Amino acid sequence: MRYKGLAINGWLALLTALPLLILLAACNKGGPVNSEKAKRQRLAWDLKTTVDAYNHAGFSNKAWDYPARQCLTDFARSLSGEVGSNEPWAENIAMNATAAVNAGCNDPLINYVYIKFSMSQTNSREAFEAAFCKTVRDMDNSTYPPIRRFYAAARALDQIYFTYGTNSFRHPEHFEMLEDMVGQMEASLRDKTMPASEAYEVAQLALHLTSGNANNHQTAYRVIETQSSKNWPDAYSTWLLKGRHYIDEAWKARGSGYADSVTAEGLIGFSNNLAIAQESLEHAWKLDPHQSDIADEMITVMLGQGGGRDRMELWFNRAMEANTNDYVACNRKLYYLEPKWYGSDEDELAFGRECVQSTNWGGDVPLTLVDAHSDINSRKTGAAKTNYWKQPEVWADIQAAYERFFELNPNRLGTYYNYAWYAYHAEQWNKLNELIPKLGVVNYDFFGGREAFDKMVEAASAHK
Repeated sequence: MRYKGLAINGWLALLTALPLLILLAACNKGGPVNSEKAKRQRLAWDLKTTVDAYNHAGFSNKAWDYPARQCLTDFARSLSGEVGSNEPWAENIAMNATAAVNAGCNDPLINYVYIKFSMSQTNSREAFEAAFCKTVRDMDNSTYPPIRRFYAAARALDQIYFTYGTNSFRHPEHFEMLEDMVGQMEASLRDKTMPASEAYEVAQLALHLTSGNANNHQTAYRVIETQSSKNWPDAYSTWLLKGRHYIDEAWKARGSGYADSVTAEGLIGFSNNLAIAQESLEHAWKLDPHQSDIADEMITVMLGQGGGRDRMELWFNRAMEANTNDYVACNRKLYYLEPKWYGSDEDELAFGRECVQSTNWGGDVPLTLVDAHSDINSRKTGAAKTNYWKQPEVWADIQAAYERFFELNPNRLGTYYNYAWYAYHAEQWNKLNELIPKLGVVNYDFFGGREAFDKMVEAASAHK
């Protein structure tokens, strides 16, 4: 329930201090780097594979060079995280991509960015799919580096899944785009100058897009593990990726049923894969004990291995020390505390209230208490489920969680939708009347359509 409202939200000058090649050379030294240095290295790489690649691709023309280069510069900055929080970088990319295309630019990378940022949303899903697939073929006939071809193929494949759903595997372009993406992934990962963070993102995306087929997924992972361990052995992300993979393999081996339904073979696979995951994640932590996502994954390992709550708490505390806004860690601890694992309803609520009351934790963390109640309600049936939110003690927790959340995040206006949903189902009419004007231009789909929203507003108005 917590995520329903997220649909409401919408997604520096160039570095001149160091020459491009010096920055790129620094990317492959391995070991921890501070975030600012990592961003500079990543920006150097992204500029090299976009703006510099455009300059040598043979599509330049003075009629569109200026907007094309501006477009790719901002695109590279967005990829490397070098854009300001209030900067309209997406709008700038769209504006310059459109200007270049309107001037006659036929560069495949510019066309890719144009489709991604500027193509009219009135076009059908099929039109986007056809445009992306054409761009992949155009990229493959150009001198653009494998990394840019990889992302083009990945985006085309993702659009095929989005357009055709479960029929994707029967679509004639599916195998073409899949083969292209895996091939460009392998070619990209052979490049030792690629920043480890970029390699990690490539691997994550490729694994996600091959997850629907076990053979394709395993083939992609074997390539990823081989190249990552060879080229970035001292990057924590290499070992984090391995840990995540073996966690996934562990749960696949176990199956999704209750403990008494797991086979002996499944238990062996579960245990062995979790052991590999634990070893990999512990190595990642030694390389960089400041990365909360490593500790997040270890909470899941502790869930599978058991052995006492203290083991889970150790990694939860490490996660929150590394990132005081680590909602993922809180979500995983909450899952650990579910009755089907190692806790109870009371344990979940106690932890959720701790997340609200903490003066050290922020971000989305207070909403863990809302998640706890949602989880508890999911196990109820009949009238107990329908009336759950109307209980005074439940509403007190919901209100405390959202008030604390907005105290910490006053600009997260989209979350008012969630708060209003709970107020309506709790029949807290005064609060609902207060929240309705804060919804702005209403996304009726969130509430189940215009009719359902009007019914909610009418009920609130009757209690003014």
